[in-house]
Amino acid sequence: MQLEKIILEYKKIAKFLNKRWPLKDDNQKIFARTMKIVEELGELSDEILTSMRLQRNSKIANYSRQNLEDEFADVFASLILLGIELDIDIEKVVERKIAFTRQRLEIDKKDQTLPLKDKN
Repeated sequence: MQLEKIILEYKKIAKFLNKRWPLKDDNQKIFARTMKIVEELGELSDEILTSMRLQRNSKIANYSRQNLEDEFADVFASLILLGIELDIDIEKVVERKIAFTRQRLEIDKKDQTLPLKDKN
């Protein structure tokens, strides 16, 4: 699924969420979306720690790759929902940030070989 289609789907979800749980103003919506990101990031962190076997044994025993992937998707979705509330052109800013990162890291230069460290 392309980013454009993902954003369109989440715009529908945002509309539903705003009808289902109405808040008094845009600031409350933005605050709620921000707190949701924090919550979801905590859940993703928990799954990552579990995948690294850095949790209690009962959590490790119940670990599944699908849970980790679902928590990742929840963080991604929450970020998109916040972007929608902030009226950000998500595709445009992602493309701009990719271009900036490519330039900053000099990814597009012809010679991408890194010098080898001297073993002495």
